[in-house]
Amino acid sequence: MSRKHTGINRRRFLGIAATACAAPLVLKSSVLGRDGIIPPNEKIIAAHVGMGNRGGEIMPGFAGNRNFSHIGVCDCYKSKAASAGERLKRWTENPIIFDKYEDILERKDIDVIICSTPDHWHTKISVEACMAGKDVFCEKPLTLTPAESRQIVAAARKYNRICSSGSQRVMEDYGYMAPVIQSGAIGEVKEVYCGLGGPGEPCNLPEQDIPEGFDWDRWLGQAPYAPYNAERCSGNYGGGWRRYEDYGNGFLADWGAHKFGGSLYALGLDTTEPVEIIYPGGDVKFLTLKFANGIKFYHATSGGHDITFVGTDGEFRHGNRDLKPLKTVEVRRYSGGANNIIEDFAYCVRNRQKPFQDFEYGANTALFCQLANICYKVKRSLKWDAEKTQFVDDAQANRFISRVQRSPYTIPKID
Repeated sequence: MSRKHTGINRRRFLGIAATACAAPLVLKSSVLGRDGIIPPNEKIIAAHVGMGNRGGEIMPGFAGNRNFSHIGVCDCYKSKAASAGERLKRWTENPIIFDKYEDILERKDIDVIICSTPDHWHTKISVEACMAGKDVFCEKPLTLTPAESRQIVAAARKYNRICSSGSQRVMEDYGYMAPVIQSGAIGEVKEVYCGLGGPGEPCNLPEQDIPEGFDWDRWLGQAPYAPYNAERCSGNYGGGWRRYEDYGNGFLADWGAHKFGGSLYALGLDTTEPVEIIYPGGDVKFLTLKFANGIKFYHATSGGHDITFVGTDGEFRHGNRDLKPLKTVEVRRYSGGANNIIEDFAYCVRNRQKPFQDFEYGANTALFCQLANICYKVKRSLKWDAEKTQFVDDAQANRFISRVQRSPYTIPKID
């Protein structure tokens, strides 16, 4: 079956982003989700979509935050939705249990969608939320394919929405590295090692009975139809859907959102794309993503690396708090004095400004991981043309830029 490419190339994508960023993110009251910018004394009204492991984990952080009021939860597994609704009663009287996220999007009294679904649902829900005039906080990895990475940012810009991707570790675990690196403390950075798990893999688990109250077809969404198996859709952080290529891009992408994201941020490369992906073999020990400026990122599968920067004047490993910046440098930080990603998002929703993990950063990191996964899949080195959103002279690799989407779960196209 042929695969259709996205209609948005890098040049047009950057044009959309640049045009939107040139003007303040302030809208007329008539086109905001609640008929106006949210005053400081009013709560931001939020609803949660996806109440599995991660959805359950982040709900208290949002629900307990003074900026938010929570209207309800949604999950395609009724028991999970009901359980989350019961938990939400600690903060919200009579929360609504939504059967479908589309019902949330129709509500004019909801400002924000908090999306914690499996990865293959992120782009569709986020794009449609933007179209409905909602701001979005979406968990990582933000997208499933390079085409989705273009689409999700285009939607945020076209509809002028405040959209944050959800890697808290970029700042809260790895953020201290950015001023050290950008101050030149280890000289000019030449190499970066990131210790990560492997790429996505096929899933051939046997069929099991679908639990009562679980809309299995909806859980699959755009992914190919497959028989239900509890492990296939498990949110287990050490297994489950995260390791299967139909629903994610393996633990390479799951932790790549944190580690590649933190490294790209530290170098100021988090809106830049590599030009070459080098398959390991011979003298090349690790899969390598190379930038036009010569910096090489390694998918380090051995060597005990978490994140390691190698520069002309030494190396800097994550965890080394003794190495300090040579000078004061300005780096991107959370806004409004926020000390966590939820506070940053709340401040940016109120003030209509780009959050620390704006979709542009999250989508770029997701794409970075996707390029590595595609290289592993075709088992050869590739050259990447960011302007055209395609690989150079490689029809087979280009088949993976987008995926066939199962009806009726296709992602709206952004013109």
